[in-house]
Amino acid sequence: MSRPAPAPAATRFRFEAIDASGRRRSGHVEAASRTEAAARAGANGARLLTLEAVPAAEPFWRRDLFGTGGTRIRGADRLALVKDLSTLLGAELTVDRALRLAHRQAPKSLKAPLAAVLADVLAGRPFSRALAAHPAAFPAEMVEMAAAGEATGSLGRVLADYAVSLERREAVRRTVVSALIYPALLFVMAGGIVGLVVGVLVPSLSPLFDQPGVEKPAVIRLVEGVQGVLATHWPLVLGTLGAGVAILAALWRRPGFLAFRERLLLTSPLLGPVLVGVEAARLARVLGTLLAAEVPVPAALAVARRIPKTRAFRDALAEAARRVPEGARLAAALSRLGPLSPLTLQMIATGEEVNRLPQMLLHAAHLHEEAVETRIGRLFAVMTPAITGILGLVIGALILSIMSAILSVNDLAVR
Repeated sequence: MSRPAPAPAATRFRFEAIDASGRRRSGHVEAASRTEAAARAGANGARLLTLEAVPAAEPFWRRDLFGTGGTRIRGADRLALVKDLSTLLGAELTVDRALRLAHRQAPKSLKAPLAAVLADVLAGRPFSRALAAHPAAFPAEMVEMAAAGEATGSLGRVLADYAVSLERREAVRRTVVSALIYPALLFVMAGGIVGLVVGVLVPSLSPLFDQPGVEKPAVIRLVEGVQGVLATHWPLVLGTLGAGVAILAALWRRPGFLAFRERLLLTSPLLGPVLVGVEAARLARVLGTLLAAEVPVPAALAVARRIPKTRAFRDALAEAARRVPEGARLAAALSRLGPLSPLTLQMIATGEEVNRLPQMLLHAAHLHEEAVETRIGRLFAVMTPAITGILGLVIGALILSIMSAILSVNDLAVR
Protein backbone atom coordinates (compact mmCIF):
# COMPACT_ATOMS: atom_id res chain seq x y z
CA MET A 1 0.00 0.00 0.00
CA SER A 2 1.57 3.30 -1.08
CA ARG A 3 1.96 6.08 1.39
CA PRO A 4 0.45 9.48 0.63
CA ALA A 5 2.93 12.14 -0.49
CA PRO A 6 3.97 14.43 2.35
CA ALA A 7 2.42 17.87 2.32
CA PRO A 8 4.78 20.68 1.31
CA ALA A 9 6.31 22.56 4.20
CA ALA A 10 4.53 25.79 5.04
CA THR A 11 6.39 29.06 4.51
CA ARG A 12 5.85 32.16 6.60
CA PHE A 13 4.97 35.30 4.61
CA ARG A 14 4.80 38.91 5.77
CA PHE A 15 2.17 41.11 4.10
CA GLU A 16 0.80 44.64 4.02
CA ALA A 17 -2.71 45.34 2.75
CA ILE A 18 -5.54 47.89 2.68
CA ASP A 19 -8.68 46.44 4.23
CA ALA A 20 -12.29 47.07 3.13
CA SER A 21 -12.56 50.12 5.40
CA GLY A 22 -9.44 51.72 3.86
CA ARG A 23 -7.10 51.11 6.78
CA ARG A 24 -3.56 49.86 6.28
CA ARG A 25 -2.73 46.65 8.12
CA SER A 26 0.17 44.19 8.19
CA GLY A 27 0.78 40.73 9.54
CA HIS A 28 2.03 37.22 8.81
CA VAL A 29 0.45 34.17 7.18
CA GLU A 30 1.72 30.64 6.69
CA ALA A 31 1.06 28.92 3.37
CA ALA A 32 2.53 26.26 1.10
CA SER A 33 2.87 28.66 -1.85
CA ARG A 34 2.92 32.36 -2.64
CA THR A 35 -0.46 32.12 -4.36
CA GLU A 36 -2.08 30.59 -1.28
CA ALA A 37 -0.45 33.22 0.94
CA ALA A 38 -1.79 36.01 -1.30
CA ALA A 39 -5.27 34.52 -1.13
CA ARG A 40 -5.17 34.35 2.67
CA ALA A 41 -3.71 37.83 3.10
CA GLY A 42 -6.27 39.31 0.69
CA ALA A 43 -9.27 37.69 2.32
CA ASN A 44 -12.39 39.74 3.20
CA GLY A 45 -11.83 42.12 0.32
CA ALA A 46 -8.42 43.42 1.38
CA ARG A 47 -6.16 44.87 -1.34
CA LEU A 48 -2.67 43.38 -1.07
CA LEU A 49 0.25 45.84 -1.18
CA THR A 50 3.32 43.74 -0.37
CA LEU A 51 3.95 40.05 0.21
CA GLU A 52 7.35 38.56 0.91
CA ALA A 53 8.61 35.31 2.36
CA VAL A 54 10.18 35.44 5.82
CA PRO A 55 13.33 33.28 5.95
CA ALA A 56 13.40 30.48 8.47
CA ALA A 57 15.35 31.07 11.65
CA GLU A 58 19.03 30.11 11.44
CA PRO A 59 21.57 29.32 14.15
CA PHE A 60 23.00 32.48 15.65
CA TRP A 61 26.42 31.85 14.12
CA ARG A 62 24.88 31.96 10.63
CA ARG A 63 22.66 34.97 11.13
CA ASP A 64 23.25 38.41 9.69
CA LEU A 65 24.39 40.11 12.90
CA PHE A 66 25.44 43.38 11.29
CA GLY A 67 22.41 44.12 9.13
CA THR A 68 24.12 43.60 5.79
CA GLY A 69 21.37 41.41 4.43
CA GLY A 70 23.36 38.20 4.60
CA THR A 71 25.35 38.32 1.37
CA ARG A 72 26.95 41.70 0.86
CA ILE A 73 26.07 43.32 -2.45
CA ARG A 74 28.95 45.24 -3.98
CA GLY A 75 28.45 48.46 -5.88
CA ALA A 76 30.14 46.93 -8.92
CA ASP A 77 27.60 44.08 -8.95
CA ARG A 78 24.69 46.49 -8.81
CA LEU A 79 26.26 48.58 -11.57
CA ALA A 80 26.62 45.53 -13.82
CA LEU A 81 22.97 44.63 -13.25
CA VAL A 82 21.73 48.14 -14.07
CA LYS A 83 23.83 48.16 -17.24
CA ASP A 84 22.43 44.80 -18.32
CA LEU A 85 18.84 45.84 -17.66
CA SER A 86 19.22 49.18 -19.45
CA THR A 87 20.76 47.47 -22.49
CA LEU A 88 18.05 44.80 -22.64
CA LEU A 89 15.22 47.27 -22.15
CA GLY A 90 16.81 49.58 -24.70
CA ALA A 91 16.57 46.69 -27.17
CA GLU A 92 12.78 46.83 -26.60
CA LEU A 93 12.54 43.63 -24.57
CA THR A 94 9.73 43.39 -22.06
CA VAL A 95 10.59 43.81 -18.39
CA ASP A 96 10.04 40.16 -17.53
CA ARG A 97 12.18 38.98 -20.46
CA ALA A 98 14.95 41.41 -19.51
CA LEU A 99 14.82 40.20 -15.91
CA ARG A 100 15.10 36.56 -17.03
CA LEU A 101 18.18 37.28 -19.13
CA ALA A 102 19.77 39.49 -16.46
CA HIS A 103 19.17 36.80 -13.83
CA ARG A 104 21.20 34.27 -15.81
CA GLN A 105 24.40 36.32 -15.62
CA ALA A 106 23.76 38.16 -12.35
CA PRO A 107 26.29 37.72 -9.52
CA LYS A 108 25.41 35.32 -6.75
CA SER A 109 24.51 38.11 -4.31
CA LEU A 110 21.75 39.39 -6.62
CA LYS A 111 20.27 36.14 -7.91
CA ALA A 112 17.78 35.66 -5.06
CA PRO A 113 16.46 39.26 -5.08
CA LEU A 114 16.21 39.22 -8.88
CA ALA A 115 14.26 35.96 -8.81
CA ALA A 116 11.82 37.48 -6.34
CA VAL A 117 11.49 40.64 -8.45
CA LEU A 118 10.79 38.53 -11.55
CA ALA A 119 8.12 36.57 -9.68
CA ASP A 120 6.43 39.80 -8.57
CA VAL A 121 6.55 41.27 -12.08
CA LEU A 122 5.02 38.09 -13.53
CA ALA A 123 2.28 38.38 -10.89
CA GLY A 124 1.39 41.83 -12.23
CA ARG A 125 3.29 44.01 -9.80
CA PRO A 126 5.04 47.13 -11.20
CA PHE A 127 8.79 46.80 -11.63
CA SER A 128 9.59 49.66 -9.25
CA ARG A 129 7.39 48.25 -6.47
CA ALA A 130 8.98 44.84 -6.95
CA LEU A 131 12.39 46.46 -6.45
CA ALA A 132 11.16 48.34 -3.36
CA ALA A 133 10.42 45.03 -1.64
CA HIS A 134 14.19 44.38 -1.43
CA PRO A 135 15.80 47.54 0.02
CA ALA A 136 19.03 45.74 0.92
CA ALA A 137 19.64 44.92 -2.75
CA PHE A 138 18.06 47.90 -4.51
CA PRO A 139 18.45 51.34 -2.86
CA ALA A 140 15.67 53.89 -2.71
CA GLU A 141 17.13 56.03 -5.48
CA MET A 142 17.10 53.07 -7.88
CA VAL A 143 13.46 52.40 -7.00
CA GLU A 144 12.53 56.04 -7.56
CA MET A 145 14.37 56.19 -10.88
CA ALA A 146 12.62 53.02 -12.04
CA ALA A 147 9.25 54.45 -11.00
CA ALA A 148 9.92 57.64 -12.95
CA GLY A 149 10.97 55.61 -16.00
CA GLU A 150 7.81 53.52 -15.79
CA ALA A 151 5.62 56.62 -15.49
CA THR A 152 7.10 58.18 -18.64
CA GLY A 153 7.57 55.00 -20.68
CA SER A 154 11.35 55.47 -20.84
CA LEU A 155 12.56 52.90 -18.33
CA GLY A 156 15.51 51.74 -20.43
CA ARG A 157 16.77 55.28 -20.99
CA VAL A 158 16.42 56.23 -17.33
CA LEU A 159 18.29 53.12 -16.20
CA ALA A 160 21.03 53.81 -18.76
CA ASP A 161 21.55 57.30 -17.32
CA TYR A 162 21.42 55.87 -13.81
CA ALA A 163 24.14 53.39 -14.80
CA VAL A 164 26.32 56.31 -15.90
CA SER A 165 25.81 57.91 -12.48
CA LEU A 166 26.70 54.68 -10.69
CA GLU A 167 29.77 54.24 -12.89
CA ARG A 168 31.10 57.68 -11.99
CA ARG A 169 30.55 57.00 -8.28
CA GLU A 170 32.32 53.67 -8.58
CA ALA A 171 35.24 55.39 -10.32
CA VAL A 172 35.51 57.92 -7.48
CA ARG A 173 35.35 55.12 -4.91
CA ARG A 174 38.13 53.20 -6.66
CA THR A 175 40.24 56.37 -6.77
CA VAL A 176 39.82 56.94 -3.04
CA VAL A 177 40.55 53.31 -2.15
CA SER A 178 43.66 53.22 -4.34
CA ALA A 179 44.94 56.47 -2.86
CA LEU A 180 44.39 55.21 0.70
CA ILE A 181 46.45 52.03 0.28
CA TYR A 182 49.87 53.67 0.62
CA PRO A 183 49.01 55.84 3.68
CA ALA A 184 47.40 52.80 5.33
CA LEU A 185 50.58 50.76 4.82
CA LEU A 186 52.62 53.63 6.28
CA PHE A 187 50.44 53.71 9.40
CA VAL A 188 50.67 49.94 9.84
CA MET A 189 54.46 49.93 9.50
CA ALA A 190 54.84 52.92 11.79
CA GLY A 191 52.58 51.31 14.39
CA GLY A 192 54.64 48.13 14.25
CA ILE A 193 57.90 50.01 14.71
CA VAL A 194 56.57 52.09 17.60
CA GLY A 195 55.08 48.99 19.26
CA LEU A 196 58.40 47.14 18.91
CA VAL A 197 60.39 50.00 20.42
CA VAL A 198 57.97 50.77 23.25
CA GLY A 199 56.98 47.20 24.07
CA VAL A 200 60.33 45.42 23.68
CA LEU A 201 63.32 47.72 23.47
CA VAL A 202 62.41 50.27 26.16
CA PRO A 203 61.53 47.67 28.87
CA SER A 204 64.80 45.83 28.17
CA LEU A 205 66.81 49.05 28.79
CA SER A 206 64.92 50.12 31.90
CA PRO A 207 66.76 47.82 34.41
CA LEU A 208 70.10 49.32 33.39
CA PHE A 209 69.12 52.64 35.00
CA ASP A 210 67.92 51.20 38.31
CA GLN A 211 70.94 52.60 40.15
CA PRO A 212 71.19 55.27 42.85
CA GLY A 213 71.81 58.74 41.49
CA VAL A 214 71.11 57.76 37.88
CA GLU A 215 68.27 59.55 36.13
CA LYS A 216 66.37 57.57 33.54
CA PRO A 217 65.97 59.01 30.05
CA ALA A 218 62.70 60.83 29.28
CA VAL A 219 61.35 58.15 26.92
CA ILE A 220 61.78 55.43 29.57
CA ARG A 221 60.12 57.58 32.25
CA LEU A 222 57.22 58.31 29.88
CA VAL A 223 56.66 54.63 29.01
CA GLU A 224 56.88 53.55 32.66
CA GLY A 225 54.48 56.33 33.70
CA VAL A 226 51.88 55.25 31.14
CA GLN A 227 52.28 51.62 32.17
CA GLY A 228 51.86 52.58 35.85
CA VAL A 229 48.67 54.54 35.19
CA LEU A 230 47.19 51.70 33.17
CA ALA A 231 48.15 49.08 35.74
CA THR A 232 46.78 51.07 38.69
CA HIS A 233 43.73 52.83 37.23
CA TRP A 234 42.71 50.54 34.38
CA PRO A 235 39.04 50.34 35.55
CA LEU A 236 38.83 54.13 35.50
CA VAL A 237 40.47 54.32 32.06
CA LEU A 238 38.15 51.68 30.60
CA GLY A 239 35.12 53.30 32.24
CA THR A 240 36.04 56.72 30.87
CA LEU A 241 36.54 55.35 27.36
CA GLY A 242 33.28 53.40 27.54
CA ALA A 243 31.37 56.44 28.77
CA GLY A 244 32.85 58.57 26.00
CA VAL A 245 31.86 56.04 23.35
CA ALA A 246 28.35 55.72 24.83
CA ILE A 247 27.85 59.50 24.91
CA LEU A 248 29.10 59.84 21.33
CA ALA A 249 26.82 57.02 20.17
CA ALA A 250 23.83 58.66 21.90
CA LEU A 251 24.56 62.05 20.31
CA TRP A 252 25.58 60.77 16.88
CA ARG A 253 22.06 60.68 15.40
CA ARG A 254 20.60 63.61 17.33
CA PRO A 255 19.39 66.32 14.92
CA GLY A 256 21.44 69.06 16.54
CA PHE A 257 24.65 67.05 16.62
CA LEU A 258 24.03 65.75 13.10
CA ALA A 259 23.62 69.30 11.81
CA PHE A 260 26.79 70.34 13.62
CA ARG A 261 28.76 67.45 12.08
CA GLU A 262 27.49 68.19 8.59
CA ARG A 263 28.19 71.91 8.91
CA LEU A 264 31.70 71.17 10.16
CA LEU A 265 32.41 68.79 7.27
CA LEU A 266 30.86 70.95 4.54
CA THR A 267 32.81 74.04 5.63
CA SER A 268 36.15 72.30 6.15
CA PRO A 269 38.77 73.51 3.64
CA LEU A 270 39.86 70.03 2.47
CA LEU A 271 36.84 67.72 2.70
CA GLY A 272 34.13 70.36 2.24
CA PRO A 273 34.53 70.95 -1.53
CA VAL A 274 34.71 67.19 -2.14
CA LEU A 275 31.51 66.45 -0.20
CA VAL A 276 29.64 69.35 -1.80
CA GLY A 277 30.82 68.27 -5.24
CA VAL A 278 29.65 64.69 -4.69
CA GLU A 279 26.21 65.81 -3.51
CA ALA A 280 25.82 68.39 -6.28
CA ALA A 281 26.88 65.86 -8.95
CA ARG A 282 24.35 63.27 -7.76
CA LEU A 283 21.57 65.85 -7.56
CA ALA A 284 22.30 67.34 -10.99
CA ARG A 285 22.55 63.93 -12.68
CA VAL A 286 19.32 62.64 -11.14
CA LEU A 287 17.37 65.80 -11.98
CA GLY A 288 18.85 65.93 -15.48
CA THR A 289 18.03 62.27 -16.11
CA LEU A 290 14.45 62.64 -14.94
CA LEU A 291 13.80 65.88 -16.82
CA ALA A 292 15.34 64.40 -19.98
CA ALA A 293 12.81 61.56 -19.62
CA GLU A 294 10.07 64.25 -19.60
CA VAL A 295 9.23 63.83 -15.92
CA PRO A 296 7.53 67.03 -14.65
CA VAL A 297 9.70 69.24 -12.45
CA PRO A 298 7.62 68.73 -9.26
CA ALA A 299 7.75 64.95 -9.68
CA ALA A 300 11.48 65.08 -10.41
CA LEU A 301 12.04 67.11 -7.24
CA ALA A 302 10.00 64.59 -5.24
CA VAL A 303 12.38 61.86 -6.42
CA ALA A 304 15.53 63.95 -5.97
CA ARG A 305 14.66 64.80 -2.36
CA ARG A 306 15.59 61.24 -1.38
CA ILE A 307 19.02 61.36 -3.05
CA PRO A 308 21.20 63.71 -0.92
CA LYS A 309 22.95 62.46 2.20
CA THR A 310 23.35 65.87 3.84
CA ARG A 311 20.65 67.91 5.53
CA ALA A 312 21.61 71.14 3.75
CA PHE A 313 20.83 69.67 0.32
CA ARG A 314 17.68 67.93 1.56
CA ASP A 315 16.36 71.16 3.07
CA ALA A 316 17.06 73.07 -0.15
CA LEU A 317 15.20 70.44 -2.17
CA ALA A 318 12.28 70.43 0.27
CA GLU A 319 11.92 74.19 -0.13
CA ALA A 320 12.15 73.86 -3.93
CA ALA A 321 9.47 71.16 -3.91
CA ARG A 322 7.21 73.63 -2.08
CA ARG A 323 7.99 76.70 -4.23
CA VAL A 324 7.95 75.20 -7.74
CA PRO A 325 4.22 74.27 -7.67
CA GLU A 326 3.58 77.86 -6.56
CA GLY A 327 5.12 79.14 -9.82
CA ALA A 328 8.77 79.71 -8.91
CA ARG A 329 11.46 78.81 -11.40
CA LEU A 330 13.81 75.98 -10.44
CA ALA A 331 16.90 78.17 -10.04
CA ALA A 332 15.04 80.56 -7.73
CA ALA A 333 13.47 77.71 -5.78
CA LEU A 334 16.92 76.18 -5.16
CA SER A 335 18.45 79.47 -4.02
CA ARG A 336 19.48 77.93 -0.68
CA LEU A 337 22.13 75.96 -2.59
CA GLY A 338 23.84 79.22 -3.60
CA PRO A 339 26.36 79.36 -0.73
CA LEU A 340 27.23 75.68 -1.16
CA SER A 341 27.25 75.17 -4.94
CA PRO A 342 26.92 78.38 -6.99
CA LEU A 343 27.93 76.50 -10.17
CA THR A 344 24.84 74.29 -9.93
CA LEU A 345 22.51 77.28 -9.64
CA GLN A 346 24.26 79.07 -12.50
CA MET A 347 23.91 76.06 -14.79
CA ILE A 348 20.23 75.63 -13.84
CA ALA A 349 19.49 79.30 -14.50
CA THR A 350 21.26 79.13 -17.86
CA GLY A 351 19.38 75.97 -18.81
CA GLU A 352 16.04 77.59 -17.99
CA GLU A 353 16.91 80.66 -20.07
CA VAL A 354 17.86 78.69 -23.19
CA ASN A 355 15.21 75.98 -22.63
CA ARG A 356 17.85 73.22 -22.31
CA LEU A 357 17.58 72.46 -18.60
CA PRO A 358 18.11 68.66 -18.75
CA GLN A 359 21.24 69.01 -20.88
CA MET A 360 22.68 71.74 -18.65
CA LEU A 361 22.01 69.66 -15.53
CA LEU A 362 23.79 66.65 -16.99
CA HIS A 363 26.68 68.90 -18.03
CA ALA A 364 26.82 70.32 -14.51
CA ALA A 365 26.95 66.79 -13.13
CA HIS A 366 29.87 66.00 -15.43
CA LEU A 367 31.73 69.15 -14.33
CA HIS A 368 31.16 68.35 -10.65
CA GLU A 369 32.35 64.76 -11.07
CA GLU A 370 35.53 65.87 -12.84
CA ALA A 371 36.17 68.48 -10.15
CA VAL A 372 35.69 65.90 -7.39
CA GLU A 373 38.16 63.51 -8.98
CA THR A 374 40.69 66.34 -9.39
CA ARG A 375 40.30 67.48 -5.78
CA ILE A 376 40.63 63.94 -4.46
CA GLY A 377 43.79 63.42 -6.50
CA ARG A 378 45.31 66.67 -5.21
CA LEU A 379 44.25 65.93 -1.64
CA PHE A 380 45.97 62.56 -1.57
CA ALA A 381 48.95 63.90 -3.51
CA VAL A 382 49.54 66.35 -0.63
CA MET A 383 48.46 64.01 2.16
CA THR A 384 50.84 61.15 1.32
CA PRO A 385 54.13 63.09 1.71
CA ALA A 386 52.71 64.95 4.72
CA ILE A 387 51.89 61.66 6.48
CA THR A 388 55.28 60.27 5.52
CA GLY A 389 57.05 63.31 6.98
CA ILE A 390 55.05 63.32 10.23
CA LEU A 391 55.55 59.60 10.82
CA GLY A 392 59.25 59.98 10.01
CA LEU A 393 59.60 62.74 12.58
CA VAL A 394 57.77 60.72 15.26
CA ILE A 395 59.74 57.54 14.67
CA GLY A 396 63.00 59.45 14.26
CA ALA A 397 62.49 61.28 17.57
CA LEU A 398 61.72 57.97 19.27
CA ILE A 399 64.80 56.27 17.81
CA LEU A 400 67.01 59.22 18.79
CA SER A 401 65.70 59.00 22.35
CA ILE A 402 66.52 55.30 22.46
CA MET A 403 69.99 55.89 21.02
CA SER A 404 70.60 58.58 23.64
CA ALA A 405 69.57 56.11 26.35
CA ILE A 406 71.93 53.47 24.94
CA LEU A 407 74.81 55.97 24.85
CA SER A 408 74.08 56.94 28.45
CA VAL A 409 74.32 53.24 29.37
CA ASN A 410 77.80 53.20 27.87
CA ASP A 411 78.71 56.25 30.01
CA LEU A 412 77.55 54.37 33.11
CA ALA A 413 79.70 51.42 32.19
CA VAL A 414 82.77 53.67 31.80
CA ARG A 415 82.19 55.08 35.27
